[in-house]
Amino acid sequence: MKKQDKKIFNVEVTGIDGGQAMVSAHGQRLIFSTKGNDPTLGLTAPEVVLGAFGLCIVSNIMKGAVDMGIQVDDVVVNFKALKRTEPLGLEDLHYSVTIQSDESAGKLQKLFERATTNGTATNALLEGLRPKKAELHIQAK
Repeated sequence: MKKQDKKIFNVEVTGIDGGQAMVSAHGQRLIFSTKGNDPTLGLTAPEVVLGAFGLCIVSNIMKGAVDMGIQVDDVVVNFKALKRTEPLGLEDLHYSVTIQSDESAGKLQKLFERATTNGTATNALLEGLRPKKAELHIQAK
């Protein structure tokens, strides 16, 4: 059995004055809001989590379509979830996937099932991501 290479993800999140944070990975940077009550500052952490889930589904559909030899012209994933306050989290998650394609409903259903049940971010979210280790480092001013 061939040993599977494991990709390492290195992501850094840095707080910025004014209620924002910058997420950096492999030379790319995105700014997000740290204040859930001010959408003018950017997407909030729960929205980013849902976006990552949706991005994984879209990526899985596009890759899966190539693997299955079917044509997909466009994909849109829409999410709706409620914020839970005790304990904090998301609940009543609903999502819909719209695929623009002339392929048969059967092929697209198979693609949908494959794309929504197997992916790096998809599995991490569906399985409940738990850190193996969490550390605090304190730096004096």
